[in-house]
Amino acid sequence: ISIRVDLSLKDETLRMLIEMADDMGVSLEDVISSIAEDSVIDLKRLQDDLGIVIIPEKCSTQDLIDSLK
Repeated sequence: ISIRVDLSLKDETLRMLIEMADDMGVSLEDVISSIAEDSVIDLKRLQDDLGIVIIPEKCSTQDLIDSLK
């Protein structure tokens, strides 16, 4: 399924995401999609393991980088 979204990002965040996409040889959309999917999978694991859902209010640039590793 493909959906269109509008994101508000700091210039530095966008630069880092573009750099990550270039380093990985994929599109910016692929990087953002992977981050979103990984986040949901992690939430599902937490819900299954602990019976709770934790939705962070913020996500740092380093958190985004770490989630792709």
